[in-house]
Amino acid sequence: MTDRHIFPDHTTLVFRSLRGLVASNPYLNLIPSLKVVYRADHDSSKVSLICGGGSGHEPGTVGFVGKGLLSASVAGDVFASPSARQVNAAIKMVGSEKGVILIITNYTGDNLHFGLARLMAQSAGAKNVELVVVGDDVSVPRSRGKYLGRRCLAGITLVCKIMGAGSEADMSFDELVPLGRSLSSNTASIAVALDHCHVPGRSGDGDWHIEEGRCEIGLGLHNETGVFNIAQPGPEELITKLLDLLLKQDDPERSFVKFKEGDELVLLVNNMGGMSELEMGAVVDEVLVQLESRDIIPVRILQGPFMGSMNMPGISLSLLNLTNVADENSFVSTSKLLELLDAPHNSPAWPATAQRYPLPANLRCRKREDAFTEVEEEKEEVYTGGAKLVVDPKPIQQAMKTAAENVLALEPQLTKWDTIVGDGDCGETCALGAKGVLSSLRKGLGSNGDLVELFRTLTQVIDDSMGGTLGAIFSIFLAGLTTSLIKYAEANPDVAVNEEFFGKIVSEALDTLQQRTAARVGHRTVMDSLIPFAETLASSNNLGKAVQECVKGGENTIKQEAKMGRAAYAGTGAERGEMPPDPGAMAFVEVIKALGKVFS
Repeated sequence: MTDRHIFPDHTTLVFRSLRGLVASNPYLNLIPSLKVVYRADHDSSKVSLICGGGSGHEPGTVGFVGKGLLSASVAGDVFASPSARQVNAAIKMVGSEKGVILIITNYTGDNLHFGLARLMAQSAGAKNVELVVVGDDVSVPRSRGKYLGRRCLAGITLVCKIMGAGSEADMSFDELVPLGRSLSSNTASIAVALDHCHVPGRSGDGDWHIEEGRCEIGLGLHNETGVFNIAQPGPEELITKLLDLLLKQDDPERSFVKFKEGDELVLLVNNMGGMSELEMGAVVDEVLVQLESRDIIPVRILQGPFMGSMNMPGISLSLLNLTNVADENSFVSTSKLLELLDAPHNSPAWPATAQRYPLPANLRCRKREDAFTEVEEEKEEVYTGGAKLVVDPKPIQQAMKTAAENVLALEPQLTKWDTIVGDGDCGETCALGAKGVLSSLRKGLGSNGDLVELFRTLTQVIDDSMGGTLGAIFSIFLAGLTTSLIKYAEANPDVAVNEEFFGKIVSEALDTLQQRTAARVGHRTVMDSLIPFAETLASSNNLGKAVQECVKGGENTIKQEAKMGRAAYAGTGAERGEMPPDPGAMAFVEVIKALGKVFS
């Protein structure tokens, strides 16, 4: 892995990369402020397909926007999911008479943010908006990933291509949704890398290497440690190990996809970002030699960069079983699926079939700057006339300021912990949220003492500033608090705002959050500190006790094995040495300690 980059940090890297992509591909437009890439020639008479997720995986998925593929893609920060607001903007930009399908990677942050955007679109009147969640990795045993399902690797690009061609061929919404889910469940992928990647400007990444002479099998897309760390074998033995993980039918922990003699399979060999094309060609050759020795001849072979992990020197292999998909969906055959896979498109990154020129007359003379869609700056919403609960603003503002400053001070430690158990971005994500809160406080957040307005605005601040799973968890929890506050304010504007009152609304907000995530106490997530806080406050009406239980819950994560989030894929403490506490749980602890300091 190299930690040398032309751009020294990643704070503007995503934005500038998207501008460069759109400038060099005249069929694409960009909403710069929301990092949404979409088709300039969007056809609203056909089902719209939107994909997206964290950046750093290029060309996936922004490089696959175009006629015959995706309608739009939404980019988060590096390895962090985009916000629900970003996704909702994409839904509005590429609206469809027939429906919108959100094709997402099976990572918690994407599930939460895209799921929230779907709810927002439906509440605004959209009729057909559905999720197709793609998980294709076979490296993580069923028992370890039972709460999460399979995480996503490069197989999602095959799902996007076939669904995109299906939409272009005017397949219906009710056909494309089950087709996408079937494609996902019948794709098997596995990754291997010689070293981890490095994110420009991210502290800690430079010291995170795979030891010389070793490699890791079963890495995720976000720099997570592999499931297996082994002495690096020769290429023949390495490919054998990968194909065994993909194809063996007698492994109850990893036989996710059924394969039998005569099945028609698509092979995708993906460059994770740092491999030379010279080696990639040789990898394809070795894979095909070994597949033939197993009496498998793929009906299509795709090779190149599809879903990367920054500059990671590694590859992933994917096998899509078209026979299974055709058996599960009576409206398609294997020949029809191949026709869709081969269908013309004009996306920048899908190989072999790009047919981008000549341009139609309405785009031929377009100036470069015309490709960028500037949206009117959003005006801060002012809510008047609704339910209000007014309290003394000073202690609330002080508590928020203290909490944000505590989280900022903890950022280096959060980053260090998350480098060990996750993908290293938790500290940065939390710091962005803290800075967003401090900025809003300087602009007057909470100054009028209206709790309803405060929590409604705070929800938006966190959703806009914090990416990834943690941002989604906090946003949904705050949205639940806001809903409960409105309910009580409407019923009795003079209700006593005390510990008993907050115990009720925190309990109701927790119920809302638990409908959106399966994470519970003992799963080694932020919920290990959040749930004890909420339940103790509700049962005791004592903030001091609730703070103590929150701290205890966060610290107890040291002893736990992760069952949710990316850390669940990274192995156990026994495999990786002493584990730190969960960084998300400890970030929440800092917030609650600030509340206790001000209000106890």
